[in-house]
Amino acid sequence: MNASRYMILLYASMLGVPLLFAIMSVSALLRLGTVYYISEMAAAAGLFVYAVMGFVEAFSHSGGGMRIPKSAMSAEIRTNGIKNSITPAGPGERPVTVNLGRFGSGRIEFRKHGVMANKFTTVLDALLSIKEGEDNSLSVRYSCRMGICGSCGMVINGKPALACETGLIDACRGGTVSVEPMQVHPPVKDLVTDFSGFMKDHRKIIPELYRKDAEEQQRAEHIYRQSQDELLEYLPFSYCIMCGLCMDACPVVNSNQGFIGPQALSQAERYHKDSRDQMGSKRLGLVDSLDGVWGCEFAGACSEVCPKGVDPAAAIQSMKMELLGLDWDNDGEKGKI
Repeated sequence: MNASRYMILLYASMLGVPLLFAIMSVSALLRLGTVYYISEMAAAAGLFVYAVMGFVEAFSHSGGGMRIPKSAMSAEIRTNGIKNSITPAGPGERPVTVNLGRFGSGRIEFRKHGVMANKFTTVLDALLSIKEGEDNSLSVRYSCRMGICGSCGMVINGKPALACETGLIDACRGGTVSVEPMQVHPPVKDLVTDFSGFMKDHRKIIPELYRKDAEEQQRAEHIYRQSQDELLEYLPFSYCIMCGLCMDACPVVNSNQGFIGPQALSQAERYHKDSRDQMGSKRLGLVDSLDGVWGCEFAGACSEVCPKGVDPAAAIQSMKMELLGLDWDNDGEKGKI
């Protein structure tokens, strides 16, 4: 029985014992009989014993005089000459070595850490375990821990992925998992990277619904209705969580700093396909350049690593085909709003 359950019994006993003694006293005064008196005595004695056990157990878990069973004593393993203290394997657990690449002093340094993992342990769980148990100076960005916020993007075994969605054992290669910061985003510290350039490129495509009458959205008399077919035109591209994995996987982004990248381009297609948007072909004009859609070499790596199933490569090719068939205005104002 754990300490919290003993504490419940402790508090119950603190209230129950005086109450039972009071009932016993009343029973004795009213002479209700020996049977009632003996049963109440037994109940009071039982609660008293539980109260004592609860006090002892709560005290042992409070830090002073803490008793640790032998089965919970820490074990030691060595990885690359580095000794790590880890708890022994529980049911279905086994040791895994995390080869952690941390950015500092202008370069990435790798250090190995030993952790215990079961089939439910994620890479993010392992990193937090290292941070809490071995090195609290480790910097890692995360938030939701369930593949929604996109904060914990990093390179795992050479492939950009979300740490919270990557199983540690599934990612094992010979008992080792390599973790390092994303490469296309400038590193800040350890596994944390700078997304200011990413956000700047995202803003270039004006990621919002454009209406010719700006005040209409404030005084619209009814909602903007869409058919199911109109919704499906842009919905597949609206699931982007801006994790930046597609940017890190893209070979063009890694070789051409001017390329706007698959994330921004897929979102340009998302708003262009939205029937509520009134920017029309001018939105495609924003990305009609060698640093826009024409810079894409259709490697498809961006779509492969997307954790939400967005297909940036398909979005870019769709815009290319539409641009080739566009009938531009005669005033030459292509790309201007």
